[in-house]
Amino acid sequence: MKKTVLILCAALSLGACSLFPPPYKVPVSQGNLVTKEQLSQLQIGMSESQVTYLLGNPMLRDTFKPNEWHYMFTSIHGTPDTQRSEVDDLVLIFDNGILKEIKNN
Repeated sequence: MKKTVLILCAALSLGACSLFPPPYKVPVSQGNLVTKEQLSQLQIGMSESQVTYLLGNPMLRDTFKPNEWHYMFTSIHGTPDTQRSEVDDLVLIFDNGILKEIKNN
């Protein structure tokens, strides 16, 4: 009798956990926040230092393609209040230190 009551109490106690709201998950944002205003100031022919001044350091510089800079932004567990980047994936291609091509995905 005592075992049955104990098992019943344990089952009801564990089932009550689903009544609580889900735990808070911290929004994790990684990458570069690039605005459309910054993107409009970006021009073909700018030097690498001018681009770095405007956008900051790139998120990714490929070892095998050192002239290709990637500005990316991701957010995990984001809420409607989480700050978002207006540009999620931006690829800049340089030729001899001068901006040659802009790819905005």
